Order: sequence, then C-alpha cells, then structure tokens
Amino acid sequence: MSDGDDETKRAVAACDGSGGYHAGTRQRQQWSDGADRLRIFAVAQTAAMVLIAAVLFVLEMWTPELYFVISFLGLLVLRIVLAPTDRIPTWWSRLNWVVRAGFVVFGYLVLQQLPELLP
Repeated sequence: MSDGDDETKRAVAACDGSGGYHAGTRQRQQWSDGADRLRIFAVAQTAAMVLIAAVLFVLEMWTPELYFVISFLGLLVLRIVLAPTDRIPTWWSRLNWVVRAGFVVFGYLVLQQLPELLP
C-alpha cells in the first residue's frame, strides 16, 4: 500500500459527514446552520455600533440621525462581507427585513432634510 492510499483512507475516516474541516483533509469548511456566521455578524455589528457612538461623542458630532446612517452603512457593509455562499439560513432572510426597514427609515430621514437642501 502506498502513502497516498493511507492519506486517502485517513481523510475518508476523518470526515464524519458534518461538513466541517478536519485535520488531514483538504475539505472546505461549510456553514451548516449559519450559527457561526450569525455570531460573527452580531459581534461585528455590535462592536461597530459601539465604536461609531464613541467616535461621534468624542468628536462632538452625536445626533441620532447621523448615528443611524453610519450604523446602517456598517450593517450594509457587513451584509456584503458575510453573505452566505452555500445556502440561505433563516436568520439571513430575517436580516433582509431589517435592512428593508432601515431603508424606509433612511428614506424618511432624507425626506425630512429635503426642505433644508432645496433653495
């Protein structure tokens, strides 16, 4: 038996069907239920919002409208970065509704500022 056969047998034995990465295999990690990405997304969005609030307070530029707009932009960027590649989990579909609501609020804020922008 050659070394290649041993490596193949170890790789097959190491794979338990869960789709995760196992040492000794060249298998790509798959996001089975999306819980890992949800956790990463939640932590990153929370950290970004806290950082945005701190920077706005330090620069004395805090307004709820500005905070919302910058946080919403951060949400959109994170959505692009952490988009699912293999299948769409339930939390992603729910996040789409949050984004749609964010666009409605953003549109309201733009319409509220429109009279100040027009001559």
